[in-house]
Amino acid sequence: MNKCKEAERLLFKYNTLLLSLPKRSMPRRTEDNQLKLTKRIAESTMYTEIRQITDAINKLNGDQREVLLAKYVSQKKRTNIEVYMSIGWSESHYYRLKKAALEGFLTAYYAEQTQAKPVMTH
Repeated sequence: MNKCKEAERLLFKYNTLLLSLPKRSMPRRTEDNQLKLTKRIAESTMYTEIRQITDAINKLNGDQREVLLAKYVSQKKRTNIEVYMSIGWSESHYYRLKKAALEGFLTAYYAEQTQAKPVMTH
């Protein structure tokens, strides 16, 4: 599976996981468009994947985060055209940024997974 498709699959899964949470437990967007998890979610081992994906999204720059949140983390499924028109970017700029955001997200996600696994020593 190519990197962008794998990243999209993870983001769609993330959106599904978020929609299964009670509304008051949903992550909040900060002023700089980062996602802030509620204390209940951040501290629960049940929500490890939500936390890892959230942390990976937050490692991206502001424009990359904006693209991923607008396209993949919303209650309404949005087309690419709707996203880049609402943000006010050109089509070519949007697609370049989206590709970089998906690749950067996947790299950050794998880094989060590596950090989360305990190291076994003999």
